Amino acid sequence: MAFDDENVTAAGVTAADPGAADPGLVARVARIYTDVDALARLEPRDLDGADAIKLFDHLYELSDQLRAIAACTLPGIEADGLWATHGARTFTTWLAHRARLTHANAKRLTRLGRALREELTLTATAVKTGADGNSGNDSDSGAGGGHRIGLEHAQILTTIAATSDLRRQLLADPTQACGEQFLLDHARTLPADAFRNLTRRWAAAADPEADERGYTDATEREFLDIAPTTGGCHLSGFLTTEHGETLLIALDAITATPTTNDNRTHAQRRASALTNLARTTLDHALIGTRATIRPHLNILIDYPTLIALTTTTRTDTTPTDTTGTDTTGTTDLTPALAPALLNPAIFDNGQPVPRAVLDRLMCDSDISRTIFGPDSQLLDIGRTKRLFPHRLRRAIIARDTHCQYPTCTAPPRLCEGHHTKHWTRDHGNTDARQGILLCWHHHTHVHNTGIEIQWKPGTGWQFTNRHGQPLRQ
Repeated sequence: MAFDDENVTAAGVTAADPGAADPGLVARVARIYTDVDALARLEPRDLDGADAIKLFDHLYELSDQLRAIAACTLPGIEADGLWATHGARTFTTWLAHRARLTHANAKRLTRLGRALREELTLTATAVKTGADGNSGNDSDSGAGGGHRIGLEHAQILTTIAATSDLRRQLLADPTQACGEQFLLDHARTLPADAFRNLTRRWAAAADPEADERGYTDATEREFLDIAPTTGGCHLSGFLTTEHGETLLIALDAITATPTTNDNRTHAQRRASALTNLARTTLDHALIGTRATIRPHLNILIDYPTLIALTTTTRTDTTPTDTTGTDTTGTTDLTPALAPALLNPAIFDNGQPVPRAVLDRLMCDSDISRTIFGPDSQLLDIGRTKRLFPHRLRRAIIARDTHCQYPTCTAPPRLCEGHHTKHWTRDHGNTDARQGILLCWHHHTHVHNTGIEIQWKPGTGWQFTNRHGQPLRQ
């Protein structure tokens, strides 16, 4: 039957008679448009809770059915070849443009269509009909009732079960007690996550060698790239399931409980956890090849620049005078800053070091002197000097026991020493009386936001913001 696209509009208007006994394909689609347009004019807020739930159940089930029907048309479209006349190099590219999908989603939809049409015929029927003909089931067990086969269940079967010749043969064999019908019976009673786990076990039992081949392929595809980009570094990579789970467990273990004022997202806290994991390994010499050296970054800075930076105050922390007036931008750059402007501190890969980062790193790091001659020949390497020696660090840990930022309880292994009188800005001394234990996150936060810290006899450490207001405890 031919489909005349011009007879169907977004509003569902059609030249065909929608009331005819056998309206045909055009009128059927037009009637769907008309019904959807009527539903779109409903105001969901006017529905009570039970009616809203029923409406969601029915509409979500219908959307699964319609998407399954659409997916099943794709193999025929691909085989017909008409799509190639539109200039697309691949069918997936054409589909991504046509359906306004990402390339990854278009690829998954194409694979689903092929599987439903050629490999998972029982699954296709179940999804397109709402499973067992139970469309409109008013059960409280979910959208469309507890026996519905959803599109996500079909995707699970496509990506996990129908993934090798042996598995596809088992699915297609109607005499097998553990074939496609076996999986569908469980799909009708299991939520998607539980069904995914069951399907993985089925796939492993049906063709264990496929998993071995898949693991070998995945291992060969593992990679991790860290590329400098604007304002930081971009991470990209791929890990096997085993290595990915290992990393997630380690990140969860090292992620400290968020404080009351920690407004970072879960993704931001996980990024910090990855850095903390690396720092912990290096801080405690867990790799067993070097002594503990902190903070494990090489920063190159010439002596005039170092002197210039340690004799001037940053002007980007929005300081205020005694009247509370914002004085940002009123402090002139002194002549001593000229070398710093010409020869900024840099990481050993050539990237400039922001002043806030440099100030924080100088709180608790080693400084080594290296002297070069006029032709860059190495003349002298000075002795490393620890700003917070082990004995002082142990004393600070014994006194503070954990990060001292209000409401934070991060243990010492996640902390570093901070000069309450900044070593660079205030020329503070390196002693236990001016050293405080801060976790890596709050050490950065203190430097970036201009927080001041003072020891108050009888009350302990007092934190104030750059306006002199105490932080909430």
